[in-house]
Amino acid sequence: MLWGTLGVGVRSLLASGLSPLQAAAWRASGAFAVLLLYCLLVNRPALRVRRRDLPLLAAFGAVSVAGFMTVYFMAIDLTTVATAAVLMYTAPAWVVILARAFYGEAMTPMKTAAVGFTFAGCALVVGAFGPGALRLSTPGLMAGLGAGLTYALYSIFGKAALRRHSPLTTVVFTLGFGAVFLIAASGGLPVVRTAILPVLAYVVAAPTCAAYLLYIAGLRQIEAGRASVVATLEPVVAALAGTLLLREPMAAAQWAGAALVVGGVVLVQGEHILLKSGRR
Repeated sequence: MLWGTLGVGVRSLLASGLSPLQAAAWRASGAFAVLLLYCLLVNRPALRVRRRDLPLLAAFGAVSVAGFMTVYFMAIDLTTVATAAVLMYTAPAWVVILARAFYGEAMTPMKTAAVGFTFAGCALVVGAFGPGALRLSTPGLMAGLGAGLTYALYSIFGKAALRRHSPLTTVVFTLGFGAVFLIAASGGLPVVRTAILPVLAYVVAAPTCAAYLLYIAGLRQIEAGRASVVATLEPVVAALAGTLLLREPMAAAQWAGAALVVGGVVLVQGEHILLKSGRR
């Protein structure tokens, strides 16, 4: 739910003059500063990691923080909050396709149906129907799908990191590395207007610090598949927030497309859960 409110805050940051890259840099660096201060005051052992673990944490930060935040904010800027969130939730379909291509994992009927649901839903969301086909620009579509691809890697990196570190350590270091990459790419942190500081504080505190810690802690307690199913609440919240707070239009066909995407996620993760239950 917290992640679902991110788009509304990002819209305000972009409207204040920040670029998607600059907004992402502020989000990551602000969250890193808050969590680093907390660790220094309350939990210094959380800042201890082995040198050999730094490459994994740096890759996690580069792909699933810097890369993801940038393309997701670009998608919000170029489309709508709801569209960006739904396109980002093509992540499970990307996982299925990549696992088939690189690891030879079987494409079961349920997986095939899930991928079909997901991309059919995306076609409806982006407006690939009727006489005025494709309402989105190519950059907006590519940014949304790129967000899905980079988001798909979050659970993979997260599971690997949690074998060696606590959720707090994992989040602090990945946000730190992500912030470094984003600040370098944007040429430094730009000055923000005083009026936008409350929105920036919310973006840093709620859909970043709190949401990342809650999700990574959830990954420690339950399977990545179950966590992904629960997280499908995010595009629903994002769509409602975009419609109710920002007055962004959502046609009936787009709502149907969003439902197909969420249905595809539940199908592919549901099969994973059923298989694990059967093995037990």
